[in-house]
Amino acid sequence: MGAGRESFGRPRRVDMWELDHVFFASTDADAAEKALAEFGLAFTEHRVHLGQGTANACARFENAYFELLWPRDPAELRSSIVKPLGLEERTRWRETGASPFGLCFRGESRSWPFETWQYQAAYLPAGSGIPIVTPRGLHTDPLVFLSSQAKRSTERSPEHRGARRTLTRIAVERAACDAPVSPGVRWFAENGFFSLKDGPVPLLELEWDHAREGESQAFPAGIPILVRW
Repeated sequence: MGAGRESFGRPRRVDMWELDHVFFASTDADAAEKALAEFGLAFTEHRVHLGQGTANACARFENAYFELLWPRDPAELRSSIVKPLGLEERTRWRETGASPFGLCFRGESRSWPFETWQYQAAYLPAGSGIPIVTPRGLHTDPLVFLSSQAKRSTERSPEHRGARRTLTRIAVERAACDAPVSPGVRWFAENGFFSLKDGPVPLLELEWDHAREGESQAFPAGIPILVRW
């Protein structure tokens, strides 16, 4: 299973969808941010997710952004509203076997060929929610979810190694397990939005500009990310 090397914005059958961002969740985000900053990324946006128990740091690329996510309030993470996302398990991925990765897609359609459930995030306006594709309580799949917000401009993004790079491919590896990939997550992979397969450990591969330069950068074991450009 898994997609080929198609670019975002040119998926089969479903041109209305595009990648908004991808995240890596960790209890040791400080080490991840330091390593990625030394590589040349600039995390210029930081936010606390009130009621969700997490905080983040974001680095923007030309067409999407990368988010580091970490736990901030254990009680909020374990609340009945947040727990189905598996964020606590995802941040502790080395202990739990959960996928520490998430992918958010943006589109105008309100009708799609997969099931979702509404996450009523406390930091959103009353009555609004986030459609979640990954089933409640399924932690082995990456957390796939949807955004209806307009694309944020990157015109004022500061210069850094990824600022003028276009993210053209994402490959996700799940830690080998017996659980099948859920239908909605499989739909996004089969339609070319990202590649998905099982491996010995979780891994997130980010490709810039179709990897034309033939270069790559791996990080320490606690940061399961590979960047190609």
